[in-house]
Amino acid sequence: MTEKDLQPLFSRRERPNMSVLSTYLNVDQSQESNLNRGFETQLQAMNSSIRKTLHDTAEIERFQNASHHIEDFVSAYKHGARSLAMFFDSTDGFFWHQEIDSPVQSQARWDRELFLQPLAAALDESERFGVVLVDHAHRRVFSVFLNEITEFPRNGFDPRKVRHIKTVGTDHLGSASRVQHKADEQIRINLRKVVEDVDWLVKTQRVHFLVLAGRSEVTSQLREMLPKRLALLVIGAADMAIDSSPKDVLDVVSAVNERHERDTENQVVKEVITAAAKKQKAVAGLSHTLNAVNQGRVWQLIYSDGLCSPGFECRECAALFTAHGRCCHYCGGKIEAVRDVIERAVEHGLRQGARIEVVKGHASATLKVAGGIGAFLKARTASLRS
Repeated sequence: MTEKDLQPLFSRRERPNMSVLSTYLNVDQSQESNLNRGFETQLQAMNSSIRKTLHDTAEIERFQNASHHIEDFVSAYKHGARSLAMFFDSTDGFFWHQEIDSPVQSQARWDRELFLQPLAAALDESERFGVVLVDHAHRRVFSVFLNEITEFPRNGFDPRKVRHIKTVGTDHLGSASRVQHKADEQIRINLRKVVEDVDWLVKTQRVHFLVLAGRSEVTSQLREMLPKRLALLVIGAADMAIDSSPKDVLDVVSAVNERHERDTENQVVKEVITAAAKKQKAVAGLSHTLNAVNQGRVWQLIYSDGLCSPGFECRECAALFTAHGRCCHYCGGKIEAVRDVIERAVEHGLRQGARIEVVKGHASATLKVAGGIGAFLKARTASLRS
């Protein structure tokens, strides 16, 4: 799943009537409640709960059309992922679905537009990264995406050409030195082939980061041989055996990636708070961030995981506000209350092409001190209307 895959969703606009059913369904078979297709029962319960709140005949008909379509799809679904995202618009019959191989809370939303925030959070956690597992005589290449690992067969080295001399007699020192030099040169030749594999992996699999795995002396040597554009993608190394199973590789490198993700979040939060304080193309706090979203000025939106806040939205231009006013000061339209203005801000940001970063742990706690949300901007803060 990439941002490109989600473009059909970003281009869809708010409907004049309630007609859009957004459903996120956890189908993880490691959870007992989902066994024997228990997730279907949960889906029906969510839809039944929404149905009880509806009273207008035309709206009930639109909802039943949407809910029946999604229930029919799920009844035929052969579970393979951990979660499903599904959207149906009764206005034009639009249907979109996507498997997500990460846990997503089951929830359904009946509204005028798509409920995209959980999908944005899943996308933020799903950047593809590559793994190169190497020793002096062998190499293996993998990509990891949505907690799944794929190995790509590569032509092996000739291990007979790599031989180290551990001890020699004094009468054979010269010969041993030549043999050792030849072996070292063969190792360098082998690692140059690994560099070619890394380049292939980045170009063809669109990986964002790299993890080098194997004995530390080999991965260090490989890292030194990588050209700068590839070396900059390396987020860490893992010491492990060349014959490790794909599952073991996934477990080890996922821990490396998780540490990198949390370190990156801490750095991003520190930078956005500092830049906002200096008014250097960044804002922090809900009011300032909504102002930037309203003007399409957000390059990257950062917010704390689980953050939510009631707010207000213009029915005409969709501008967002923290406080109620008599009318929208952008277009003069009517302002209505929304249950979660953070959710709306994320969805507006996605449609504007902004990057979305959901931070957790220490980074989340730090950002909450500054209002729980902030953004890097496309233009100078000074030009923002207050």
